[in-house]
Amino acid sequence: MQSNRTTLMWASFLTLVAAGVGFATRAASAPAWASEFNIPSSTFGMIMGAGFLGFGVFIFLGGLLVEFFGYKKLLLLAVILHLISAVMLFVTPTLHAGWEESLGTELATKSTVSLLYWSVFLFSVCAGLYEAVINPLVGKIYPENQTHYLNILHAGWPGGLIVGGILAACFQNDTAWIVKIPWHLALTTYAIVLVVLLLIVIKESFPDTVSQRGNVKVITLFSCFASVPFLVLILMHALIGYMELGVDSWQTRLMENLVDNSVVVLIYTSFLMFTLRFFAGPIAHKINPIGLLFVSSLLSVGGLLWLSSEIGSVLVIFAAATLYAFGKAFLWPTMLAVAGERYPQSGAVAMSALGASGMLCVGFIGAEMIGVQQSDATANYLRENHVALYEEFRAPEKTSFPSWGGSFNLSLFEFQELAADKQQATMNNSDDPNSATVKAAFDFGSRTALKKTALIPCAMVVGFLLLLIYFRAIGGYKVIELEASEQGSG
Repeated sequence: MQSNRTTLMWASFLTLVAAGVGFATRAASAPAWASEFNIPSSTFGMIMGAGFLGFGVFIFLGGLLVEFFGYKKLLLLAVILHLISAVMLFVTPTLHAGWEESLGTELATKSTVSLLYWSVFLFSVCAGLYEAVINPLVGKIYPENQTHYLNILHAGWPGGLIVGGILAACFQNDTAWIVKIPWHLALTTYAIVLVVLLLIVIKESFPDTVSQRGNVKVITLFSCFASVPFLVLILMHALIGYMELGVDSWQTRLMENLVDNSVVVLIYTSFLMFTLRFFAGPIAHKINPIGLLFVSSLLSVGGLLWLSSEIGSVLVIFAAATLYAFGKAFLWPTMLAVAGERYPQSGAVAMSALGASGMLCVGFIGAEMIGVQQSDATANYLRENHVALYEEFRAPEKTSFPSWGGSFNLSLFEFQELAADKQQATMNNSDDPNSATVKAAFDFGSRTALKKTALIPCAMVVGFLLLLIYFRAIGGYKVIELEASEQGSG
C-alpha cells in the first residue's frame, strides 16, 4: 500500500480545483474581452471551444503516455504547461497594447485572439493530462473502494467552480459584487493553486503504472475495447459529457432571465455536487456502481424536465436545480470507477477512453447543439407568434445542425453575433413594448433546450438498465483483481 496516498490524493484533488477555478473565471470574461479587445461573442465561443478540443484529445493520449512515462513525470509536465497558460493570460493586456500601437487595432485584435486561443487550448491540454494521470492513480492507491475515492477526487471540479464562480461574481465585470478588478488578475488566480501543487509533486514518490510493473503486454492495455460492455460504457460516458458539461456551459445563459444573478445557480449546484461526492461510496456499496448510475440517470431526467417547465418562483427553480444536481453528481467519477474495477488490466487506457468520449462529445456536439436548440426555439416562437419581431431578430438560415423546429434554422453563433446585443437591450428596456415578448421568446427557447437535453439521460437510463441486466446474468457486479485479469476480462 502506498504510504503517502493521502498526499497523492490531495495533489490529484488540487489539479481539478485549479481547472475548475480557471474554467469559471474564464467563462465570465466575455464582457471584459469584448470591451478591452473588441472580441465579439462568436469569436469568444471559438476561443472557449478550444478548451473542449484539447481536453478530449489529451485525456486519451495522456492515458497512453502515463503508462510509459509514469504518473509523476506526466503530472509535472502538466503543471508546468498549466503555469505557462496562466502567464500567457497575464501578459495579454500588455502585449495587446503594444500590438495596437505598432500594428493597429485590427491586427492587434487578431493577435490577441490567437494568444487567448492558444492559452485556452494549452489549459485544456493540461486538464486532459491531469485526468489521464489522476484517475488511474487514485484507482491504484485506493483499490479497495475506487467508486468512493474517485467521487471524492472529482469533488475537486465543483469545488473549483465554486471558488471561481465566487471570484467571478465578486470581482469580474461591471456587475461585480465587491469591486471590479482587471480580468487577467481574476483569471490567473488558479496559478496560486498550481504553485502549491508543484511543490507537493516534486517531493513525493508515485507508484508504478500497470505497464511499468512489467507484467502486462502493451496489447493487453487495449483489451478493454474487445469487451461489448465497455463499448456500451464509452457510449454512456459520451452522453454524460453531453448532458453534464453541455448544460454547465449554458446554465447561466439559459437561466439569466429567471433569477437576478444566474451564476448563483451554478455556484449552488456546484456546492451540492461537491458535498454529494463525498457520500458516493456508501451508496454504491448498497446498490452497486451500475445501480447508482441508473438511479442518477433517472434523477437527471426529472431534474431537466422540471427545469424546462414554466417555473414561477425562485424557490422552485432551486428545487429543480437540486434534483438535477443529485442526478448528475455521481455520474462522471462512478463511470471511471467502473472502468478501473472491471478493466484493471487496461490501466490508464480504459479510464482515459471514457473521459475522452465525454469531452469530445460535448466539445464537438453537446455545447453547440444546446445553443442551437435554444436559439432555434426562440426564433420559432417569434415566427409563430410575432412575425414582425421575428423578421427583426432573425439570422441567416444556416446552422451546423438540422432544425428541431422544422422550418427555420438559426446558427447559435450567428444569432449571438447578429441579434444577441439587440435582444438583450430590448429585454433590459422595460419601456420597450417588445421587452416582455422577447423575454418570453428567450425563456421559451431556454426551456425547450433543457427539455430536448432531457432525452440524453433517458437514453442513459436504457443503457444502464441493459448493463444491470447483463451483470445480473453473469452473477452480479464484481471488482476484478489485476492478478486475475492479466489475460483479459469481459
